Amino acid sequence: MELPLQQHPSFGTALGLIGTPVRRINIPGAAPTQIIKRFGIGFAPRGPIWQQENAQTLRDSPVRMLNAESASDIYRQAGFRQIMTPAHVAELDLRGDATQRLGATHGKWRNAWRKAQKSRLHLHQTTFDNALHGWLLQADQAQQRSKRFRALPHSIVQAYAVIKPGDVMVFAAKRKQDMIAAMLFLRHGPVATYHLGWTSDQGRACNAHHAILMQAADHFADMGCTRLDLGTVDTENAPGLARFKIGSGAAIRALGGTWLRLPGF
Repeated sequence: MELPLQQHPSFGTALGLIGTPVRRINIPGAAPTQIIKRFGIGFAPRGPIWQQENAQTLRDSPVRMLNAESASDIYRQAGFRQIMTPAHVAELDLRGDATQRLGATHGKWRNAWRKAQKSRLHLHQTTFDNALHGWLLQADQAQQRSKRFRALPHSIVQAYAVIKPGDVMVFAAKRKQDMIAAMLFLRHGPVATYHLGWTSDQGRACNAHHAILMQAADHFADMGCTRLDLGTVDTENAPGLARFKIGSGAAIRALGGTWLRLPGF
């Protein structure tokens, strides 16, 4: 089953390693659902993943808050109230070949990829190693401070690499001897999820991330993955990153919003 990262058992185990208790509960009609405590109540991120929707089994479960994977009236029927509108995610289909994936990109994006091909980049990929890739985590921390955003703690990457050492992949680009860009992905079953990326001014100038993303897509397709989850698309706060994801040919899909069930409802 194609589970989102937040509902995959490996992610739950990684969270447990860094001290975040995760419960896996059975809700009839849904895949085993992972919940964590948020604001003292049971929260299901990107879940439940329904096989057959059932409002009553959701009402009877310990889930009190959820970030729904897709839109449905079941949450209102189960006594939940929507507290946040749906985010949108970019999903790249990996079921075709490399030529088809490149053909699905937008014209400007494809031209940027071609420019990267002419930039004499040295692309390489490797499994994550905390000793070798500490520089990438440090660079990501620096950009979080400078751009004033917060992401999941890097300890999750390190924990995931402990339990699934072959499923945390770093794709990087060098020009001459300089590391100019990199992207890190987590694989979970037949899906891979983009987790973080960094680029230097030189990497940005030669569109290194365009080359890296296509290499990563080819790699995960060869491994049997069917989808590459590029994460949320935020055209307001991160318009450049949103254009990059949209231009890659990824399908943009709305999630189902965040819902809360208050006692007595």
